[in-house]
Formats: sequence, structure tokens, C-alpha cells
Amino acid sequence: MSELPKFDNRLQLPYSVSTGIPKSGDAEIEGYVQSLRVQGFCVVENVIPQDQVKAVRENVLKGRELLQQDRETERSKRAEIERSRMPDAEIGDPVRPPMAPIAELCDIARNEIFAEYLVEPRVLQVAKATLDTHVRITQTEVNKSSRPSKEPLSEQQLLRRGWHSDWPHDLTAYGPNHEQPWRHCGAVAQPFPDVCMALSTVWYLGPQDVTPYNGGTWIVPGSHKDPRNPRGPDDDINENAPIPGEFQVSAPAGSVFMQDTRVWHSGAANQSPHERTAVVCRYAPWWLSGNEFGNLHSGGHTLRTYVPQEVYAKFSPELKLLYRHLVEGEEDVLQAENQDKAIRAREMRGSKVGDNSHVAAGAMSRQEWEDRRT
Repeated sequence: MSELPKFDNRLQLPYSVSTGIPKSGDAEIEGYVQSLRVQGFCVVENVIPQDQVKAVRENVLKGRELLQQDRETERSKRAEIERSRMPDAEIGDPVRPPMAPIAELCDIARNEIFAEYLVEPRVLQVAKATLDTHVRITQTEVNKSSRPSKEPLSEQQLLRRGWHSDWPHDLTAYGPNHEQPWRHCGAVAQPFPDVCMALSTVWYLGPQDVTPYNGGTWIVPGSHKDPRNPRGPDDDINENAPIPGEFQVSAPAGSVFMQDTRVWHSGAANQSPHERTAVVCRYAPWWLSGNEFGNLHSGGHTLRTYVPQEVYAKFSPELKLLYRHLVEGEEDVLQAENQDKAIRAREMRGSKVGDNSHVAAGAMSRQEWEDRRT
């Protein structure tokens, strides 16, 4: 531990932000869900078993190499399409994306070992309880590692932040200008509705545990309920400066950090000599369109990604439900849990008796409603 800086002993503490949440059964899931509602985030520890983390990490690193080849091919195809559309135009970088149905290969297509952990029961239960029983994955991005700095960092550099919310709540979304208006993929207008529209998840794949020292994410607890935003043009918040109440995520390798996309967060400097591998995936309810989310992989923004049929065929039944909306020829019908609720609702139509004198609209809290269901 001698390599750790001496000015802040907290950097070497092995705690996780999931500390205090029960580690079994319904109580554990409820703990994560309540943390998301109140704080805006949670950590699900050891989703990937310790003895499997290395294999998953190697699969992701190899997948990145394969995807880089795919991206070069895709960019060349995009440039050809743009030249056929506008023969006299200069083809710059990024290249304007083609119109649908042409799409970009989804990162998950080259990461088959990692892919199956996306349906780990605890993670999936939290996503469904927070969003909807019919959830999808609308973003998969494997190139999200925290790389070490080549030079020693000054205290001023360590104090620099990059506060923002994630799509669909990223107000910059993602760098449009008058010459390239197509680079804008859209964002929910302020003040954000008081509803969780998506969960950004960061999958920590080691080789080290996540600590403030090697770049654990900066987070401002409860900020998902604040009508302001660090990138709000009229909110008088310096997105590059520390914010009172901020702290950094710590978690064992193999854990998953989950956050409401509204919450204010920032990347952090990696002061260690090692790259910390990570993957970012976004879970969303069926009603949130993913077509407006932009990627920057192959030199432009694409309106959608796709999963090839031969890759999809190898997915487990549970994983297929999360990605079938991206597979050509597959129909993303309402998932079973939602269908069951719809059937129950239809069966009970007209069967309830009595008057509604006991009903005071707006008087029941969410907690009371949930307690009655239980």
C-alpha cells in the first residue's frame, strides 16, 4: 500500500456503497431499490463470481479488438453511402450516419461470455422493480475502462470533475452544431419528470477492486431529485468543480454499479498504475425509445444498433428478452410478467362490488400501496 498517496487515507478503504444492504432474498432486492429511489444509485456486489472475473475481462478485451475491426469496416461503408448521397461533399470525421434500417453492430455481439451476466437475477430484479417488468438493454459499450495517467497528477487535477447526467437526461446530447445538427440525439427537458427512465450500469471487471484511488465514479447522492443540472445552461453550477456531499464508489471486482440516469456523476482520475476494465450497459423500460441514442464508435452517430441472428441464437432465453428488439426479424412482444398483469386486469373487469366512498384520490402513499400488495 506504499504506492497510495498520503494526503487522503480514505483512498485505501475497502468499503462498498452497498454496505448495510442485506445479502439475501427479497430484503436484498428491496434494499437496492430503496437506495436507487432515495440516493439515486446502488452497488450489487459480486455479480460475477471472483473466480470468473478474469475470464470475463479477457472476453471483453478480446471483444474490443474484434469490434475495432468491425468499426473500421462500418466507417468505410458509411463514407461510401455519404459519397453516393452527396458526391461533391467532403467526407469528414464523424461520418453522417445512414438512415434506418442500416445499423451498427451492437457491442454485445463480440462479448458472449460477459453477455450472460446481464441477466444475473439480482440485477434483473432490481431493473424490473425500478423501471418496468418489461425491460430492454438500449446501450452496450465495452470500451469504458479507466486508464492510468501517464504523469503524476496534481491536486488541482484531482479536484477536477465532469459532472453530468446520462442519456436520456444528458442536456448536451451529444455535441450538435449548426453544420452538423444530426449529431444531436435528444434529451428530456428540464425540470426532469420525477420518474426513473433508465438505469446506467457499470460492470467492474478488475483486475483490481474499485476504489477512489483507481478511479471510482464520483457521485452526488440524492441529486436525481434536484430540478437543476450541472449542464443546465441557467443553473449556475460549475460542472468541473467539486460539489458538497460528493463521494466516490468503491466495490469488489465483479460488482455492478447501478444509477438512475438523472443522478449527477463524474468520471475520476485513475492514480494507480493499472487499467481498470469496465463495461457500461443501460437498462430501460419498453416504453423508452432507444432509437434516439447516439453512438460514436464508427465515426458518427447511429440511430440504432443490431444483434446478428447467429449471435442471438446462442443467447439464453432470458438474455434474448433484453436484446430481441435489436434483432432483425424478431418481434418484441410484451413480456410474460406484463401479459399476466394485463390478463388479471381483464378478468377482474366488472367483478368488483361496493361503492367508492373509501377512496380519496391522492391520499395513499406509494409505501402504503406496496404494503397492501405485500
